[in-house]
Amino acid sequence: MVHPAVIHPLTPGSPAYAALKVGAIGSVVALRFALTRRNRGGHEEDAAPEPQAERPRSPHPVSRKKKRRRRS
Repeated sequence: MVHPAVIHPLTPGSPAYAALKVGAIGSVVALRFALTRRNRGGHEEDAAPEPQAERPRSPHPVSRKKKRRRRS
């Protein structure tokens, strides 16, 4: 008796079927990742930029953890 994957390459259990399935799942994940990044970036572009002169600037950048420690 011959295995069904030998007769037709796209039957479950064949290497071609496995490669196509992994490729399809990978492309869906990549598409979701790309759309999420595009949608997240689009909201920031719509917001009006703040003028540079009005923002107070610290002399050196301080991490969030250090800021929390200083307040306590």
